[in-house]
Amino acid sequence: MAREVPMPRLSDTMEEGKVLQWYKQVGDDVKKGELLAEIETDKAVMDLESVEEGTLVQILVAEGGSAALGAPIALVGEESELGQDIAVSAPSAPDSEPNETGTAETDGSPPPTTTAPQPAETAATPAASSRVKASPLARRLAAEQGLDLAAIKGTGPGGRIVKDDVEKAARDVVVAEDPAALPSSSEVASLSRMQATIVRRMLESKTTVPHFYLTLEVDMSAAKAMRAEVNAAWSKEEHISFNDLVIRATAMSLMRHPDANGSYQDGGFVYHKEANIGIAVAVPNGLLVPVLKNCDTKPLRQLTVEAKVLVERTREGKNRPGDLEGGTFTVSNLGMFGVRDFYAIVNPPQSAIIAVGGIEPRPVVRDGEIVVRDIMYLSISADHRILYGAPAAEFLRDLKNLLENPYNLLI
Repeated sequence: MAREVPMPRLSDTMEEGKVLQWYKQVGDDVKKGELLAEIETDKAVMDLESVEEGTLVQILVAEGGSAALGAPIALVGEESELGQDIAVSAPSAPDSEPNETGTAETDGSPPPTTTAPQPAETAATPAASSRVKASPLARRLAAEQGLDLAAIKGTGPGGRIVKDDVEKAARDVVVAEDPAALPSSSEVASLSRMQATIVRRMLESKTTVPHFYLTLEVDMSAAKAMRAEVNAAWSKEEHISFNDLVIRATAMSLMRHPDANGSYQDGGFVYHKEANIGIAVAVPNGLLVPVLKNCDTKPLRQLTVEAKVLVERTREGKNRPGDLEGGTFTVSNLGMFGVRDFYAIVNPPQSAIIAVGGIEPRPVVRDGEIVVRDIMYLSISADHRILYGAPAAEFLRDLKNLLENPYNLLI
């Protein structure tokens, strides 16, 4: 009996995916672990490995098509089932509506920015719009934005208007609202899936999460000396960075402060037993946060090797399923750009994020004398619903103590 291949969850925030390429064709044999398709998520492009074994009986979502999370995109079964009319289940994601190709459009993508009044020529004309071929979701979005479906070019099957067409038209309306405001040399670019997700997630965080911020100085002189000593003894692949030290210290501190390693979700608190640290990584035209799992149980030597591989894979756009999900806390470091200190935005549903500044020699007072020490600023941005001021300060203080006594990080 044919088994459905669902659109998999490849990141925490993924709600739909786009099939960029099928590695197998209908009639091909499929084995477990073989690559089936290349999927574009809201964050990256990843390969989908088959968990089924048999014959690729049917492709439900063509290359370039999108499907909601959990919606069937292919069928794997017996060779005898080729060409048969096989019923498939409805997409499991909420608020999804099928289009003519069997793929699904969802409300998961962030809404376009349409706060400006719509020009008169875009006002919806019910009679004309009702005759236009459009998916139910596209019709609803167009009505919400006050857009005339008859003026929108459809890119779906047979020229059918789909969600992406409406969102693009809405963005174009905003740009066209005051064309004189843009220099003639300006170039308008549509948001990528990743950029749209960043817009939605950051707006959600800043408008729904009650942030508060704390900053302190960390004397990294001992850490700098220890790092030089360790790197001289370890192989090049095992060389530790200052960010590795921060990640390891953060994980150890999180185990002592469960509120900092928790989440506020659905009106309740969730406390995580492991420290899965997200590492903010700049990529072309965006930001990704791959997750280094179980940092609380990994020795620094192992952690630094895995971090290098994970970050390199992210920068090359070769993330694997699971790389971008499961984070319980995030570390963002801009010190390498000469930034002294900054405040990051909480990555929901995590309770906090650490912002790491650069290390610079500064005159400080020690035992009544002015000496030069290597100082780094650490800032925490926290969700006040689960992490309060004093516990956050205690967490930050323990993190500081670990970094100022760095040989404890080798334990």
